[in-house]
Formats: sequence, C-alpha cells, structure tokens
Amino acid sequence: MKLFNDHPKIEVTPTATDKKLIKIGWLVVALNAGVVLLFYFDLPKTIPTHFNWEGQVDGYGHKLSLWIIPFISALMYMGLGFMITKMKPYQMNYPVKVTEKNAPKLYATALRMVTVMNLCFVIAFFITTTVILLKVKNLVDAVDVQLLIGLWILNGLVPFYFIYKMFTLSDR
Repeated sequence: MKLFNDHPKIEVTPTATDKKLIKIGWLVVALNAGVVLLFYFDLPKTIPTHFNWEGQVDGYGHKLSLWIIPFISALMYMGLGFMITKMKPYQMNYPVKVTEKNAPKLYATALRMVTVMNLCFVIAFFITTTVILLKVKNLVDAVDVQLLIGLWILNGLVPFYFIYKMFTLSDR
C-alpha cells in the first residue's frame, strides 16, 4: 500500500508560534513536576489516586504514585515534540487529497494540530495533578470528576477542529 507516494515532498518547519507553544508546554511539564515536588514531602504515605463519578475517593496508592502523572506527561510531550520537530509532514495521513497547491498549508496545519494537542494534554495532566493534590491536602471537599472527564474529552476533540480546517483548506 502506497499511502505517502502521492504527497508532495515540501519541507515545512514549525512556525515561531509553534515553537512558542512547544516552550510553553515544557514550562507546564516542569510546573507539574515542581508542584508534585513542592507538596510531596508533606503528603501522607497513602493518597487518593482514583475518584468515582461523584468525586468520592475509590482508590488509594502510595504517594510515589503521584509522580506517574508528571512522568507520563513529560514522556508523552517529548514523544510528540519529537514528532513535531523531526517528522516530515508529507509522511502523515490527511483527511483530504494533498496537492502541490494545498500542501504547504495542510502540512503547517498538521504541525499546528500536533503542537496544540500536545500542549492541551500536558495542561490536562497538570490540572489532574493539581486536583489530586488539592483533595489530598483537604483544600477541596469533592473533586469535580465530571469537569476533569470533560476536560479530557475536550482534548480528544481538538483534532476535529484541525480536520475541519484541512477540509476548508482543500476547497481553496
């Protein structure tokens, strides 16, 4: 199957805005780890790690488990960041036909999509960490799990905006 042979081989690099978004994302990753470190030594050995739909704690774990969120966040950010900076946009799949005329804009849109998705996910990881820490420190009574779930669902919808943009670009 030859998926990529028809895509024009045009080099597109991240824009200045993309590079700023990438830097902001790294700041959020560092902030996530910093917040965990700031609170870590004051935490009890066992902390809430999971909440039911009503926001009640239904799972506990060792406080070390809190480091999983910043670790996954950093690992994912690094992986997608590598994809943004090293992968050639013509190697990606597109929901529309890529032509010489629309390729530069489609490729730039694809890079922006991955950049924005990456940033949104590390922000969601940071908010998740913060909510858990607020609950552990009894600074909130109940965790609004529906809000967190909504945040993660919203992150999953980000690509659809960019797919819509790609369809409008292909019409031009």
